[in-house]
Amino acid sequence: MNKDAKYSIVHSPKGGMEVRLVYRISAREKELLTNDRHERLVAMVNAVKEKINGVPGGAFYINEFHDVLVPHPDGGSVYAGTYGDILEFDYDGQIVGPVPPSDLEAGAAWPGPHAGIPYVLRAGGTDIKYDHVSGRRVREVRLSDEVGTQPARLLARRLAAFKGDAGGRVYINEASHFFAPITTTTGTSYVYLGGIDDDAWFAAPDVPGRE
Repeated sequence: MNKDAKYSIVHSPKGGMEVRLVYRISAREKELLTNDRHERLVAMVNAVKEKINGVPGGAFYINEFHDVLVPHPDGGSVYAGTYGDILEFDYDGQIVGPVPPSDLEAGAAWPGPHAGIPYVLRAGGTDIKYDHVSGRRVREVRLSDEVGTQPARLLARRLAAFKGDAGGRVYINEASHFFAPITTTTGTSYVYLGGIDDDAWFAAPDVPGRE
């Protein structure tokens, strides 16, 4: 997973705690952006952090179902709750967040954060998958297993049109928009792959407490 795929809870210079985003400007430059207007989210994450680590603060993720996931030291993640508010950050007067500009088309450079959940686009654009880890067992879960071969292929081909037929890692953020890294001889950049729209997708994880 790319190092920018997560958010973090950090101490605020003004007191209290806030949400931080590592916003990548280039391969060699980044901005540490913060937002102190999400107190409920901070409390949700810290409740889990204090239980598993003994102290508040640290990394977390938000998936496409708005589940807040806190990494566990022993591997995997702990569900902290559901958070539907969109995280936005100010970058020199410009709003940075998971929702792209309305005129951004698939194939264009992705201007948003790299925070998201990774999936793997199979070579040839035939399917999308992720690994489900339970203890020592790792099970490959394919989109075609859940929605059928044709619907899975339709979405995979749409993503592959911009990611490339070699496949590889793609990300989906909490606003259900896809983006992916593209690596060339000059470095790595990120491309926008479009929103999930009406495409068939994986079912939300079955977790206790989801509303």
